[in-house]
Amino acid sequence: MAAAEKYIIKKIFNNNVILAEEITSKRELIFIGKGIGFSRKNGDQISKSELNIDKEFAPIKGEKRENYIQLLEEVDSKIIGITEEIIAMASEELNEELDQHIRIGLADHIAFSLKRIKDGIEVANPFLAETRTLYNEEYNVAEKAVKMISERFDLEIPESEVGFITLHIHGARNERGISKTLKNTSLIKELVTKVETELGQNLVYESLNYARLVNHLRFALERIETGASNPNPLLENIKENFDFSFKLAEKLAIIIEGKFDYQVPESEKGYLALHLHRLKRDLES
Repeated sequence: MAAAEKYIIKKIFNNNVILAEEITSKRELIFIGKGIGFSRKNGDQISKSELNIDKEFAPIKGEKRENYIQLLEEVDSKIIGITEEIIAMASEELNEELDQHIRIGLADHIAFSLKRIKDGIEVANPFLAETRTLYNEEYNVAEKAVKMISERFDLEIPESEVGFITLHIHGARNERGISKTLKNTSLIKELVTKVETELGQNLVYESLNYARLVNHLRFALERIETGASNPNPLLENIKENFDFSFKLAEKLAIIIEGKFDYQVPESEKGYLALHLHRLKRDLES
């Protein structure tokens, strides 16, 4: 039945990405496949059997649909095309579908970034080290995405962009959205800075100590946010024996509670104090 379906090409984003409308049902689909847009033009009538389609999906529906259609009109078709190729690549690499709203945020971001780069404006990414450590799987995918953008637009893309795209991909994986992901990443950076200040020593971003700390903070925040129970039978012992570390954990808890509308349980402070004690010991040795 699929072979009999006839479509009209509504928009060609690049040689590999097109928007088409099924003639009978008026259903729109975006097709991705190597060379499917080559030597074709808007208004051409095609059948799916003619195309070597790797992936197909419906454009964004619901309240964001108008935003997406507006984006299709305003943003360079090549940028929409590379965005769709990146999303398809990321879905395949991660073996899961990403939230559809990444189509708007990521395309918008790539368009803005390319303009800045062409204008010679470099935007620093203060969360790059945290992002690389926290979301390593997404970071590896984002590195491939940046390579695709660099090759397609013949531009040198700074590493800061890998970090920004990582946040978009992570936000689309768990439907938290980039604003929530960025807020947590920003908070973790603030907590790490507080730890460095209190310990009087900067952490090496490539070190195991750093990776352990930011990952502990990440999962602690997720537990606190969801109210997951995490009993700590060693709590009183930790308070008695690791006084400095527990007091530092309490200071971090105050920062967390100042950013979010929830309390940090004593048990969670205890586990954080344990981690801080080991970190302090490792740095001193």
